[in-house]
Amino acid sequence: MGIYKDSNDSVTTATTNTFANAYSQSDENSLKKVLKTRDLVIFGMVFMAPVSAQTLFGELTLTSQGHAVLSYLVGLIAMVFTASSYGKMAGAFPKAGSTYSYTSQAISPKVGFVAGWAILLDYLLIPMLLYKISAIFLMELFPTLPLWLTLLFFLVPVTVSNYLGAHVSSRLNILMTLLMLFSLVLFISFAIHHLIQNGGIGNIFSFQGIYNSSTFSFDALLAGTSLAVLSYLGFDAVTTMAEDSKVAGKTVGRAAVLALLISSFFYILQVYFATIVVTDFTSFSSQDTAFFEIAVTVGGMGLATICTLIIAVSGISTALAGQASASRILYSMGGDKLLPSLFARLHPKHKTPYCSILILAVVGYMGAILIPLSVLFQLIVFGALIGFLAVNLSVIIEFFGRRHERSLKYFIPNLLGPILGLVVCGYITIGISPLGKTIGLIWVFIGITFLFIMTKILKRDANFLNDM
Repeated sequence: MGIYKDSNDSVTTATTNTFANAYSQSDENSLKKVLKTRDLVIFGMVFMAPVSAQTLFGELTLTSQGHAVLSYLVGLIAMVFTASSYGKMAGAFPKAGSTYSYTSQAISPKVGFVAGWAILLDYLLIPMLLYKISAIFLMELFPTLPLWLTLLFFLVPVTVSNYLGAHVSSRLNILMTLLMLFSLVLFISFAIHHLIQNGGIGNIFSFQGIYNSSTFSFDALLAGTSLAVLSYLGFDAVTTMAEDSKVAGKTVGRAAVLALLISSFFYILQVYFATIVVTDFTSFSSQDTAFFEIAVTVGGMGLATICTLIIAVSGISTALAGQASASRILYSMGGDKLLPSLFARLHPKHKTPYCSILILAVVGYMGAILIPLSVLFQLIVFGALIGFLAVNLSVIIEFFGRRHERSLKYFIPNLLGPILGLVVCGYITIGISPLGKTIGLIWVFIGITFLFIMTKILKRDANFLNDM
């Protein structure tokens, strides 16, 4: 994988082979393979967090004008096609780095860097977002706690778990998944009981929970979908753990799709019942904690407290998955010398990219304190969608183009599916706020500038080696 050419326009193969994928050349410099298929599915679910629909519900139902369920359904369409594309690429290139690695291999290393840099924004900010949301929910129960201290309750265990390795994280993920599923079952049971008591069993079936003609608009639905996509971000993180996995690349891809579908079911179920319990989406005293108010309505303070505590604790597992994924992308870029080699250093005992993990912890803490939630929402979606667009395009170029897999049985997975993923992801990107798009484009420009500088440095070093 070369990223520059010499003065004769020939690839400096020896130098780039030294740089590219250096981290995978020996067991001593490789990530420890400990994850099974079950662990990968749970990893994806934990990153997406089945309870994330609860934290987003207030803002989502207001933005979509009461169409949270439809927003999730439209978002799912885009994500299914995109998840299939990730599965295809994971089977072909079972490497850490995910979006960055796939786009580098299928299109070009430079485009891969830009795509990886864009989605890195997603992985960098998701832990910040989860630290802050979890802290806000916990402060609902303990209002005297300051934000700077509450954030540490989440950041410290996340960083320690990732520092020690994927086998420690996978055990914590299983526990967190069970807690989140318990919270969902509990809320849905209380919601059904509340609806039956206030109108009979027919009250649990309401088309207005999905579509309300009096408030519906395509603009609102598009804006809502751009928020709903936040919950889906994470299925792709499964593929960042390819080098931590014992299973083959194709199985990693299937795990990503399975995690997406299971989580989608729970998202839609929750927001449907939340919508029909409180039909007036403008009635909440705070959009940030709207689900807390709904939980009080259907089950009193006891249920609200349980749900809030589980939402807060689940922030640990979701941020843990986000930090793990971001560290693998930084590790992959560092191994390819597109970032300083510091990012590619592995702990001699735990075989984790510990420098990347510690840097992400510091950045995550500062960002959670300084950046408003509304800005975090928009930036995360922008970075993810750019990455998704790149992977869908990579499938078309790699399989339909380079490998000439164009027969009828390959038409949907190699062409139609990725095209639909491109169209829907592109459509959602249009719905991102001007602020989100502006800051996102600035981030991409910074990445391109950094790539230009690193390319010049590598070319200079290559010319020096060639002259020796």
